[in-house]
Amino acid sequence: MSDLVGIKQRLLLDQIGDDPAARLVLALHTTTRRIDAACAQLLAEHQLSEGRLATLLAVVDEPGLSPRTLADRLDVTTATVTGLLDGLERAGLIERRAHETDRRARVLVPTSEGERLVASLTPIYADWLVRLADGIGPEALEVIEQVLATLQANVTEHP
Repeated sequence: MSDLVGIKQRLLLDQIGDDPAARLVLALHTTTRRIDAACAQLLAEHQLSEGRLATLLAVVDEPGLSPRTLADRLDVTTATVTGLLDGLERAGLIERRAHETDRRARVLVPTSEGERLVASLTPIYADWLVRLADGIGPEALEVIEQVLATLQANVTEHP
């Protein structure tokens, strides 16, 4: 299992003792970092980040959102969403338009290019996610999901 734990995590395990529960959590941490890096690489091929993709998906899913509502939906600050929107707008994937009844307010709409990108990227991303779980049977997936639910509850309860 040593390959499942990164070097930094291995150093910690060596200090605290190679407890199976600690090893599992640190292996999950290492795996999550590797998935994040692979995800970033996949999305970079499309000039996106995870944040930009989530923002674009939300705008395509619900055209007419205000930036404030979008920030709330994504659970980020309005400053963060402004930066994400700036990048998507520069890339020609979304537009900020005046609200129909309140000219001071802005609403977000995807461009046709933004809609095309989502339509083409969604199956690629879905296939990638499924390939990450290659070799894991349905029963194991269920057990893993239960383990993850327990870990998430424990993180909430014991931050």
